[in-house]
Formats: sequence, C-alpha cells, structure tokens
Amino acid sequence: MTFMSARNEQLRQRILRIAEQERPALEDVIARLPAIANRPVFLVAPESYAGVVHGPRVVADLRHVVAAIDDQSIHLDRIHGAPRWNSQEFLAKAGQYADAIAIDFSCSPRGRSFANDLCASAGIEQLSIAPSVDPLIPHFEQRPLFLLHPRSGIGNIYGSKIVQHSSHVIAAIDDQPSDSDTVHGVPRWSSRQFIEQAAHYSQALAIDFSYSPGDSGLARKLCEQAGIERVDACLAVAHCGLLAVYEPAQVYRQRTLARLDEFLRFADRLDDDFSVFTLYSNLLFRLTYDSSLLLDCWATPINEYFSEFADSSTFQLGQHEHFCDGGAFQGPIVHKFLEASRYRYESITAFEPDSINFQKLEGIASSLPLPPHNFKAIKKAISNEQTTLRFEETGTVSSHVSPDGGISVTTTRLDDELEKLTLLKLDIEGFEARALEGASHLIRTQRPRMAICVYHYAQDLLDIVEQLDKLVDGYHFRLRQHSPGHYYDLVLYASPVAGSAPPPWAE
Repeated sequence: MTFMSARNEQLRQRILRIAEQERPALEDVIARLPAIANRPVFLVAPESYAGVVHGPRVVADLRHVVAAIDDQSIHLDRIHGAPRWNSQEFLAKAGQYADAIAIDFSCSPRGRSFANDLCASAGIEQLSIAPSVDPLIPHFEQRPLFLLHPRSGIGNIYGSKIVQHSSHVIAAIDDQPSDSDTVHGVPRWSSRQFIEQAAHYSQALAIDFSYSPGDSGLARKLCEQAGIERVDACLAVAHCGLLAVYEPAQVYRQRTLARLDEFLRFADRLDDDFSVFTLYSNLLFRLTYDSSLLLDCWATPINEYFSEFADSSTFQLGQHEHFCDGGAFQGPIVHKFLEASRYRYESITAFEPDSINFQKLEGIASSLPLPPHNFKAIKKAISNEQTTLRFEETGTVSSHVSPDGGISVTTTRLDDELEKLTLLKLDIEGFEARALEGASHLIRTQRPRMAICVYHYAQDLLDIVEQLDKLVDGYHFRLRQHSPGHYYDLVLYASPVAGSAPPPWAE
C-alpha cells in the first residue's frame, strides 16, 4: 500500500466511525409509532440525517401524514411522499387538524430548539425521534470571544453574524492598516495587545477566520502565547445556525451523512489517489467542521478549471476549444481562458443573468487591446428549460435564483444556444445538474470536458454525477479543492480522456 493509499484509508475509517456513532437506532423509532398511527401527523426536519434515514420507514406505519415541514428544500414539492410546507404554512394551517402531532427528526440543538418553538407556536404536540445532542460549543453565547483574522474572506462573510450571536465579544485581532478602531462593530486590537491582555478574560474563546496556511499557523501561535482556546470559524458557523453556502452548516452535514454510502462508493470511480484524498478530506471536514482538513488537500487556485501552466492537474487547453463559461460573473474566467489559450481557440460563449455583472462581462470586447474573436455574452441563466425565475441580483459572485429574488431572469438550455462545445465550466449556484440536463444533446454527441462546481449544496456532487451517468459513459473523474478553508470551490473534472490533456478533437 502506498503512502497516499494508507492515508486515504485512515480518513475513510474516521468517516465511518463518525457515521456509526450517529446512526439513529431504528428499533427505538418504530417502538413509538403504534400509539399515533391514526392521528394527523406532521414531519418536522424531514431532511435531517435522522429524517432521511428513518423518514420513509416511519411514514409507512402512519395513516395520515399531512405535510413535511421544511424551509430549506424549496426545489422539492414532496418529502417522504407528503406535501412540503414551509414553517409559515404550518403555523397557518396546523390548527385545522384536531389531535395532530408533529414528529420531530431534528438532530442539532439549534434545530431542536427551532422545532420546539415552532410546535409550541402552532399548539401541536411534539414527538422527538432523534436523541438530543450537546451544543457544538458549550456556553458559546456567554463566553468572552475574540475574532482572529476578522477581515479574511470568510471573516468578512461571517464575522458580523457571529458577533450577533454572542453577548460578550471583546475584540477583533487585526494588524492590517485601518482608519477605524473597530471591526464588525467590536474594538480592534493588535496581536500584541491580544497576547498581553487576553488571559484576563476567563474561559475566553478565539474564533479563527484564517483563510490561508500562513494565517492559520499564526492564529495557532497567537492562541498558544495568549493561553486562549482557539475555535475554527466553521465550527462557530455551524453552532450559530449560519449557512455553509445555501444550506445551514448543520443541514449540510446531515445531508452528507444521509448519502454517505454513495459518497464513499464514488471514491472508487475517481482516477487518482489525490482525488480520493480530496473527497475524503472534504467529507471529514463536513462532519467535523475542521477546516485544516481542507488545507491538507488544497489544490493550486490558479489552476482552477484549467491552467496556462504545463504541470496542471486540472485541464490543459487545446487550440480548437469551443468554451462555454456558465456563471461568468464579470469575466475573470474568460480573461483567464484568453491568456491560457494564447488567443488560440474556436469560440467563447459566456452566460451571466445578473445585470450588473453582465454589463462588465459584455464590456470585455471593448476593454482589451485586441477584441476576442467569436466571443458572445448572453444575459440568461442556464437550466433544463426555457422559463423565467425569480433572481437575487447582488452584482457579486453569489447572485442566485431565489423565490424571494427581486427580479425575474430568463433561463435557457445550452442545447438551444450552442452548436459546438468542447469545454464547459459551470459555477451557477446549485443549478449545475439542471444545466447538464439542458445540455443533454451536446454532451452525448460532442463529449466535452467539464469543470463543474459541486459545493453549493451538500449533495451536489452525487446529483451531478448521477446526471452525467444518464448522458455518457466512459468518462474520467477527478476532484480538486481550490478553497483553503471553507466549503467553496470543490470542483469535479469530467473528461472523455484520462488526464489533463484535451481530447483529439480539441487539440
């Protein structure tokens, strides 16, 4: 066994131990059901780990399941055979069902608290299936907090939100030049002040938002010298019930556990040991919230999707590429493609539905010394049908389809827009599997290489591979983690030929 194979097996065993420890016992669940078999039943948190594992079996023993209550799975109309209601529908309608009971599958303390409040507000009796668990960070809300690297990429996203969940944030530790004495609304200290003064605060925690190997090492050293317990920001994000990407971190974890066997089986289909290592490291990160696991498998960000360097393990470009950029933002990957291809290519088509982003994307042609040939920017979202959807327009990389969006956007199928395709990049905020379905003819007949983001939702990787399996066979898969410390930028590389080289028809 090679060193990498041995390391992969160690990670796999750690994953299996966690899954075994948390698997709810079916016998304990079934024993509770006869007494309520004839009552109107609501399923609360049906997509939690316990809900996915035992929901179908529980529903089979019940005669009147009214609805499944879930605010996250907005793409589903039914869960475990029951209509999906959001929590507001539940509060509005539950009183119509006399003697109703809510079966609560929530696993996390925050989920259990939400279910308790929801059922109490609706006046519905509650039966909790999953065993209660301790808070991820005991007494978090009362302990003194420090924020380390508060202006990092994830610090800027989560810092102010975590501050709102604590009653005692002492300071943000930040040595970067600034005109302000505060960061995220709390006093700004230097590292020296932290080392000298932090120990005065009993039971204090330091939330580590570091987003690079150097920053991570510095955070550890600072906490060692100050004598303060360091907590990974990803653990704090989960504890506070915040989003991993578009799902709460604890929901992301539970949905990973729910299909863990499928994730582990997919390891056998990956082309190289490093892809397996990346998969196992990512899965273990989801289960433990330990972002150092992602640093261990961090792939070169500059090689994401494709590379202009000769030693890339992602994709090398041919001279006859028909490139499609799905989710083009303001054009950074189009610029990268032009440089990496040295302007030798057949066509570029870029899709971006956000008006602010599209204006800058469309301006690429006029901003370059030599306008790119055969370049087309299309202001549409990619999906599996032509329709209109509500859209949250932010002018950032996170603009996305949302029922609460402020504008409507047009969706299209790649099969209706493109005649030729050799290389497809997709980063479209969870719509990747639907985009592949809408490119069925292109993928079947032209067998393009694909670099697909698989991190927006916990089960994206499995859903995307399942969609590809319906369209083509004989594809080679590799997996790379291009983000050093969070859920972002896990990319699946799918190619009709092994390795990073282009297929003969794109050379």
